[in-house]
Amino acid sequence: ELDGVVVDDEVVLDELAMFIACKRPPVLGILCSVSVFIASVIIYTATLSPKPWLVGTTEGSFLIILLNVLWTGCISYIKVNVASVLQKYGENALLFCGIFTQFGSCLGAITIFLINFKTNTFKPC
Repeated sequence: ELDGVVVDDEVVLDELAMFIACKRPPVLGILCSVSVFIASVIIYTATLSPKPWLVGTTEGSFLIILLNVLWTGCISYIKVNVASVLQKYGENALLFCGIFTQFGSCLGAITIFLINFKTNTFKPC
């Protein structure tokens, strides 16, 4: 938030993807790998709660915010570029892309719910 103005990195990178499109599968695969690594670091940090590394420091706060912005940006950029690649295959390809995106979100939410409430992985502060 900058002086009361909310900056949404997902919207910014969606627009950036329109101008700097990457439709090569190997590059998108590398970006997917980077986003999986970043997500793993974020989840690992969450499992260390209430005492993650660099807790209570400016560097720790900056690092967590940076990782979340980078992860959201990578995922957003990948989704826009995958949709632009699938666009040439017609509406059905985009429809199934949307269906599988929603299914993946649902599966992730159920998984995190089960991990959170059935195990002691994430501890309250």
